[in-house]
This record gives sequence, C-alpha cells and structure tokens, in this order.
Amino acid sequence: MDGLRDTLLALGLPGLFLIALLDSAGVPLPGGVDIVLMLLAWQQPSRAFLIALVAAVGSTLGCLVLYRVGLKGGEVAMRRLDPSKREWVTAKVRENDVLAMLVAVLAPPPLPTKVFMLVAGCVRMPWPRFALAVFGGRLVRYGGEAYLAVRLGDQALATLQSHYPTIGGVLALAVIAYVGFRWLRKRRAADAG
Repeated sequence: MDGLRDTLLALGLPGLFLIALLDSAGVPLPGGVDIVLMLLAWQQPSRAFLIALVAAVGSTLGCLVLYRVGLKGGEVAMRRLDPSKREWVTAKVRENDVLAMLVAVLAPPPLPTKVFMLVAGCVRMPWPRFALAVFGGRLVRYGGEAYLAVRLGDQALATLQSHYPTIGGVLALAVIAYVGFRWLRKRRAADAG
C-alpha cells in the first residue's frame, strides 16, 4: 500500500483526489489524506484552497460509496459491528443526521467515521443532506490542514499530530454549538409566532 500511496502522491492533485476517494470508501492507505494534503499545500501554497477542495470532493465521493453500501446492504455489514456501538451511532444519526455527519468527519480518532457513513445509508438519510454535511465538514478539516501546512511548513504535521484531538474536539464542539444555536433561534421564533 505504501507504493500505491507514493505513486498517487506523485500524481499531485489527481493522486490526492484518488487517495481521498479510496480512503473514505474504506480502503485504508498508510498516512491517509492528511499527510498528502499537507505535503502538497506546503509545496504549493498558492494552491492550498484548491488542494483542500479536491481532497474534500474526493472524500465526499468515497463516503457516498459507503453510504450506498449502507443503503443497499448495510444491515449485513452492520452485523459485524459491536451491537452497542451500532446502536449508539444509529441513535445519533437519527437524532440529527447532519450534525452527526459533521462531527464524524471532523472529530479525531477513535470516532468510527466509516460506521457513521454506513448507518446514514441504513437509516436512509437523504443523500443530498448527507453529501453536503460530509463535504462541508471535510472542507473545514482539509482547509484547516492546508492552512497549517502553508503557515507552519514542515512543522505542520507534527503540530497537527500532537494537537489533533484538541483541534478536532474544538471543531466538533463548534459545529454542535452552531447547530444548537440555530435550533434555539428557530424554537424561539416558532414560540413567538
């Protein structure tokens, strides 16, 4: 797999797109999207946003593959998971599907991102909502990583690795706070109207 990743990295943006697509579709590649994205953004700072955009699109398409698997045969795939984890993820997706997808793509490991994608298909989350939530979350994550690579250069990866749980947690909490604020505003408007 290292050879495949290195070959795709040599392809630049098309390679990054394929790495993001494969990784999000469930084909694990050593180093994943984050390292390749940061390396490309560091080497080409003027294209950092484009690099993040390409990674976000590739990742979203890969997540749609898992969503489709969940939609068509997710119950079979889900049987292999720990029942308590499956039930917890299913409850979160049913409570607020968009928020669940945003948190899943922003939160640091060990949050089971791919399980969220499968469950979204199983519970028949509307695919446009799914795709927009995943794309938005991935664009925020990858945009932040590209920014770090441009600002910090070769120290960006070490900084991200040492602080990713904190960064991912803060991003996830920010999304939760934003959605909660919007829900509260709608609720007050409905009560006033």
